[in-house]
Amino acid sequence: MNSPEALYPATRDAALARWRAFLPRASRYGALRNRVVSGHPDVTRLSAAVRARLVTTEELVGSLLETHRFEAVEKLAQELVWRDYWKGWLELRPEVWTAYRAEVDHLRQRADPAVLERAEAVMAGRGGIAVMDRFARELIETGYLHNHARMWWAGYWIHVERLPWALGADFFYRHLLDADPASNTLGWRWVAGLQTRGKAYLPRRSNLEKHCAPEWLADPTGLERLDDSVVAAVPVPDDGPALRGPWESLPEHPDASRLEPGLGGLGGVGGGGGRSGRWGLWLHGEDLSVERSALAGFHPEVVLSVFDARRVAAFGMAAPRVAYLKTALADGLARAGRHFTCPAEACETGETLAEALARVARERRLDGWVAMRPSVGPLGEAIPAIEAALARDGRRVLWCRRRWDEQTWPQASAGFFGFWEKARRRLSAGARDPRQSELSFG
Repeated sequence: MNSPEALYPATRDAALARWRAFLPRASRYGALRNRVVSGHPDVTRLSAAVRARLVTTEELVGSLLETHRFEAVEKLAQELVWRDYWKGWLELRPEVWTAYRAEVDHLRQRADPAVLERAEAVMAGRGGIAVMDRFARELIETGYLHNHARMWWAGYWIHVERLPWALGADFFYRHLLDADPASNTLGWRWVAGLQTRGKAYLPRRSNLEKHCAPEWLADPTGLERLDDSVVAAVPVPDDGPALRGPWESLPEHPDASRLEPGLGGLGGVGGGGGRSGRWGLWLHGEDLSVERSALAGFHPEVVLSVFDARRVAAFGMAAPRVAYLKTALADGLARAGRHFTCPAEACETGETLAEALARVARERRLDGWVAMRPSVGPLGEAIPAIEAALARDGRRVLWCRRRWDEQTWPQASAGFFGFWEKARRRLSAGARDPRQSELSFG
């Protein structure tokens, strides 16, 4: 079994090296991407790096289209943009995340003990279908599963084992190195038949036999439970009326150039430009390439990363995922320190995230923090506490967003393929800003 480090680059340099090595094979991605083979050489395995923004979607799409004809790599470009679609979809509907987490808590406390016992056995790789048990062990050991295997396993959990989808989603969220609140939650909802009504995803034996390398099916134990004529969709109750449209547009969170006078320009906050004061830059695990954003010209007094041990423990994150996060944070912090030529500090204490940011701001005599605004999920939930803790001392946070997010997320108001059609027209016409490598919608 490959190590997590070999499967998922946890630094920007390693991620870029992986991408450069993959680019010559990118035109074969559409034909080979569904194959599940040991080592998974037919996919990029960069989803964790993209999740942490060690590299960004726009960087990868930009370099992809600089080296290949659009028609030859459309499927790969489409798959790269899927993550942004999911994030935008959830940003428009944050109550879906809240309802999912409430359901997880409810199930842990109130579910039938027999259901919880069976769920634990299946998660531990003791479900009785050899290939599915192998997928579970791979996830636990490496923090990785091929996307096709993720769909099969989620379908097996819901439609064969008939276990609550939210508990399965939580299992993935705790273990996947690339676990994203949007992609993970909404992917599981799709398999369950909640995301697209009446369209559940079923794990068919014929599909596994078509796409799995022979060694994955060498032990046929339990495969008869996945026979095409046996597996049938389990109706999953609706989460409630809050999950139905219509939806309002995404509230605007301006990028740095419009957020505060001078913040996104040369000088500005903390730099002796259009706004006086002392400002720090808070670097977190949702965007670890801040030096490659509109904040590149910002002059902070300090760059700070905080490992939020309490939040990690509360979500029960697995050791490989914690190790990946720490490595990626250290890499992002080192690069930011070099770019912004200021002290770069890592904080890991028993404090909450809000307490740590408020304390360091006091110690450094800062007016506040500048940070990329976290999206819906655990970090996004911390925003009110952070703002309140800083406000008690008369300080504040200036939130920023990338232009890519501002342009793409509001387009996720309906299904993916309408979203993709707008992106496809722009990408195929080469309508990208070469200075920013940002997709433009219109």
